[in-house]
Amino acid sequence: MKRIFTAFCLLLSTALLAQEEHNLVPNPSFEEVDGKIKEAGQLSLAFPWVSATVNQVDLYSADAKNDEFEVPTNKYGKEPARTGENYVGVSFYGYRGRMPRTYLSTKLKNPLSKGRKYCMRFYVSLSDMSKYAVNNLAMHVSRDSVLEGEEVINLDAPIKSVVNKPFEQQYLWTPICRIYQAGGGEQFITIGNFNTDEETAQESLRLSREFSGRQEYNAYYYIDDVSVIPMDVLEGDCQCDKIAGGAMEVEFKSFSTDEAQRSKAKKTYLVNSDGSKAAETAGKTPTEAGKSNPEKKEEKKAEAPYPSSLEIMFMAKKFAPGGAEAAKLTKLAEYLKSNPKVKLKIVGHADPSEAEVAFIGKRRAFNVQKELIKQGISKARIPYESKETEEMKSDSDAGQNQRVSFLIL
Repeated sequence: MKRIFTAFCLLLSTALLAQEEHNLVPNPSFEEVDGKIKEAGQLSLAFPWVSATVNQVDLYSADAKNDEFEVPTNKYGKEPARTGENYVGVSFYGYRGRMPRTYLSTKLKNPLSKGRKYCMRFYVSLSDMSKYAVNNLAMHVSRDSVLEGEEVINLDAPIKSVVNKPFEQQYLWTPICRIYQAGGGEQFITIGNFNTDEETAQESLRLSREFSGRQEYNAYYYIDDVSVIPMDVLEGDCQCDKIAGGAMEVEFKSFSTDEAQRSKAKKTYLVNSDGSKAAETAGKTPTEAGKSNPEKKEEKKAEAPYPSSLEIMFMAKKFAPGGAEAAKLTKLAEYLKSNPKVKLKIVGHADPSEAEVAFIGKRRAFNVQKELIKQGISKARIPYESKETEEMKSDSDAGQNQRVSFLIL
């Protein structure tokens, strides 16, 4: 039995070393530290990791000089390292700005290769003294370094949980991972919360009886074992969420995706120009579809000229548009630039089945406004509001209600 156990340990050790060899993240578990940790915000001791904003990330170690930053017991609670003796602590949310957010970033060993798929992963554990658990724990991938003076970084971050619910596990390391297909040349990763407070779901927690003192008014997570490994050399899978049917592979499409690539993005369903779902006219020729109710079609055209006839559709319980819907926003931005006197109201909607996601209609409208601003449209021209479930299009088809519409002012 002893020989079998020894052989198993050797195989496990060999497998871990093989994965480490292919991991493009330097110092992935923060074990290489230059000096002793004496105070908060000393991430820079774990070279080449850096804090991406003016607010510095905390580094924890078993041999820290300051007991507030020791492992496993420290000022935020108790957590053994997942591997080794070190990890970092990141604030993903602060209640009404009381506690600033932090972000950590590093340069990869080698740039990502165009078209190659990678498993991007990091492990998190909510600290015991945090009053809140949140979602939107994410990794941003970029060609250039992300160093911001602002306290909150607003960027697209494709590496996050598929279900994206608040992570409330304490004293337990939970993986967050996604398969990422590289555009080519990406060589920096940054971890943090890249969404606004309004877009971030929060859950308030009670302090465990094991700890005394006052909870911190933030969502502070320990992070360990960051990895970027090519899928073709990965040992095992890249599945971190329990999803029916196995691992979910998502192709990330940002609002900067070029036109040639947009056609590859997955679509939910199509909406005809008359407002009906594509399935309603499936199998009919264009002529037959147009003849189904020509008078009604002409009437709708007269009542709802572009862009008031436009709708941005969303997946259930999601408030960030993507794929084909992103292309619609690009077209809308071009229209608004060509018609500088046009002013629109962005209206967010929701289906009753999405009730567990607070203010989802408002979040959808806010995200659409934010993306149009990114594309050069003045905020004053595109105010937003939410109707939530007040103006549903269908009582039986939730998909038709998961939308953002527009009103010409």
